[in-house]
Amino acid sequence: MFKSPTRTLAIGPLIAMLLLLTACPGPKPAPTATPAPTATPDTGWVEHTTGDMAISLPKEWEVLELGSSDIETLFAEFQRTNPELAKIIGSAEALQGVSLWAFNRTDPDATFVDNLNIRRSALEGQKIEKMQDVVDAVVGQYKQIGFEVTQTQADLRVGELPAAQLAYQFEVTGSDGQPAKVTGHQYLVASATDLWILSYSAAPDNDAVLAPIFEKSALSFRLK
Repeated sequence: MFKSPTRTLAIGPLIAMLLLLTACPGPKPAPTATPAPTATPDTGWVEHTTGDMAISLPKEWEVLELGSSDIETLFAEFQRTNPELAKIIGSAEALQGVSLWAFNRTDPDATFVDNLNIRRSALEGQKIEKMQDVVDAVVGQYKQIGFEVTQTQADLRVGELPAAQLAYQFEVTGSDGQPAKVTGHQYLVASATDLWILSYSAAPDNDAVLAPIFEKSALSFRLK
């Protein structure tokens, strides 16, 4: 499994978000109870929903809905059913604010599991005037922890909501002991009350194929 530590990224007074690097070639995580996915018009894609949001992913992706308020119990169950994933998460507190995790488990021998995690950060009465301000803050934080930001875009729309996108790279050590550079694609979606953070990560050899899939998935995101 990967040895990169969990990182907490403080973005000014606006948000505090956690980037979780999820990887493991071991047993598949056992999903918690979730609503049955709904088929979408795109063949091979399904829509997954939580109490607050919905997003579409390829049908091969395995989805864990993590919206339980009892994070201690949830983490204890993770430790029992998937100790490798639990080691990467680190603690129950790391699950705070996570709405959904999804894993591309098409290659059981992969040293890094392509994944998505979605978090919500309450704006607590603050108003985002420009998405560029959020992007600038995130980029500054990423540079401090050694991430290489390769692309930004601050004028997106996801449905009717203002959004932004960043691409970045970070180094990890794989289960084979070799260094690797993972690519992250992060979409920031602002509602009137929350900033939604969609963090996709691709294994080194998968990014060219997965980048358009990540974009298509992110653009399907909607609030209920």
